[in-house]
Amino acid sequence: MKRSVSVLLVLLVLPVLTLAQSLNIEVLRPQFKFRSSDPMKPSEPSTLTTAWFATLALPIYKNIHFVGQVPFAGGKLDENPVTTKGSTIGNPAFGLRFDHQNLFIDAGLRLPFAKNGFGGFIGAIADIDRQEAFVPDILPLYGMIKTKISAGKFSVRPYGGATFTIRIERDSLKFDYLKNVFSVRANDGELFVVYGGEGGFDLGKFYVGGAYSARTWVTSGVSFGTGSINQVSIRAKYDFGKVIPGAIFRFPVDDILLDSVLGLHCAFEF
Repeated sequence: MKRSVSVLLVLLVLPVLTLAQSLNIEVLRPQFKFRSSDPMKPSEPSTLTTAWFATLALPIYKNIHFVGQVPFAGGKLDENPVTTKGSTIGNPAFGLRFDHQNLFIDAGLRLPFAKNGFGGFIGAIADIDRQEAFVPDILPLYGMIKTKISAGKFSVRPYGGATFTIRIERDSLKFDYLKNVFSVRANDGELFVVYGGEGGFDLGKFYVGGAYSARTWVTSGVSFGTGSINQVSIRAKYDFGKVIPGAIFRFPVDDILLDSVLGLHCAFEF
C-alpha cells in the first residue's frame, strides 16, 4: 500500500518538476575495505560504485521554492569471494526552501522507496549527512537552517538541522547501517541532528574551501561522542555562469568503516 501511495504522489509532482529553474547533480564514490577470507586482499568497491543525487528547485512565491530530490546508488565489491552487488533508487525528497539574503531554511520529507541491499548501504555510507535517503522502510522528516557570513573574499557558512525518521516496517533490514556503525539497536522513531560549517575564499569565479560536518544520533541511548560521526572535507568549484562544476574530498575523523569519499557535482541554472 505504501508503495502505491508513494508512486501516486511522485506522479502528481513530476509535472511541476519540469518547470524547475535549477538542477544540481552530485555523484559520490565511497572508499572502504571489507575483510575477506584472505586478510591480505580485502574487498573494495569497484570504480563505478557510487551514489547519485539529482536536485531540482522551482520558485513558487517570492523567496519560497519547491525542492525535489531523487537519489540513486549502486555498485559491487571487487575481489570478494561472495558476489556482492546491488542498486536502488533512494527515498526521494520533497520540501520547501525559504531564502532571504544570506539565510536559507529547508523543510520537507522523504518517501519510502529505497530497497534493502548493497545499493542502499552504498548510498548511506557515501553521504552520512543524508543517510536517511537510502535507509529502507522509514519515513524521514527534515529541517535545516543555513546562513552565510562574509568578510571580503572570505566567507563562513554555518548550518544546523534535524531529521526525525519513523520506521514503518520493523526488523526489515538485513544490514542495518545504524546498528552496524553505532553497535546499538534502532528504535521505531529516531532523531538525528546535523550541524557544521564551511569556510572558503571567493577568488573571482573560483571558490576553494574546507568544511566540518557532524551527524549525531540523539535517541540512540549512547554517549554523545559514540553516537556522532564527524567529517572534514576540502571542496572547490568554478562559476561559468549558467553552469557551476565542482569537486569535494571528504573523510571521517572517527574510526568507522568508511575511509573517504570523492565527489563531483554540477549545478545548472535555466
